[in-house]
Amino acid sequence: MANALNVNFDSGFGSIGNVWNVGSPSNGQVTLSGTSGMMEWASGPSAGHGYGTYTVTAKVDGNQPGPGIVLWPGNDQWPGQEIDMVEITPDGSGRQYGTVHWNSNGSDAFDTRIYDGVQSGVFHDYTMVWEPGKITFKVDGAVKGVITDHVPVDFDHGGMNNTIGVLNTSNATSITVDHISFTPLGGSTPQPVQTVTTDLPAPVAATVAATSTVSVGLDWQALAAEVTANYEATGHWVLPTDGIAPSASTATNVVHDGAVDWNVIAATVIENYETTGHWFM
Repeated sequence: MANALNVNFDSGFGSIGNVWNVGSPSNGQVTLSGTSGMMEWASGPSAGHGYGTYTVTAKVDGNQPGPGIVLWPGNDQWPGQEIDMVEITPDGSGRQYGTVHWNSNGSDAFDTRIYDGVQSGVFHDYTMVWEPGKITFKVDGAVKGVITDHVPVDFDHGGMNNTIGVLNTSNATSITVDHISFTPLGGSTPQPVQTVTTDLPAPVAATVAATSTVSVGLDWQALAAEVTANYEATGHWVLPTDGIAPSASTATNVVHDGAVDWNVIAATVIENYETTGHWFM
């Protein structure tokens, strides 16, 4: 199952790492104008995401083609299984629509659904639900179209995933993005991790030796078990830094009341070691 995703642009682009001609996010939003784009890296059939629910909170400005929320083929080959969550029609009306593309003997083929009644210039929640044999487009929770022909199969079921991207290709248009999320079919979307320090009930005793500096490999399984025990004892996700901080006397508890991203924690500790020669959070 492809990993869930939650990007709010409060601290950069997150996993949307392939960025061109786009300024840094401001106030938790990013605006694309002119010729610009930001996408997940399309590195192979398993890249990106498969069956599930994709939601992008965005504002489209303009009445001609230019802005687009695009799910690009994971293998970066086109024509292919591109799915567009929103684009603008070329007739000057400013109408928005969703599209499923596929490769028809080397040529691009597609099927579209017009989003009747959707106004440009204001933020909407654009949602696409990708299921076996079915694509459903929604705007602000209302179903705007369903496609059941030429629906691609995702990587976990023998096909290919798609990567999430946002594009703009015209000087007369722009698109501003506030939030991007993906929930795998049957899964749940993680909440953004908030890091705070606060007074909590005493956590379970540390299982990591409380020395001033740890310069050997950390037992991540023991650390994970301790965090789980802390949650069961206190009702909060508490990451003890005693024993892995530079000074145990100044260590605090890092509190996560949402999902804990262990890959991020591990990457932070490794980066600290490479910079200072010591293991610490």
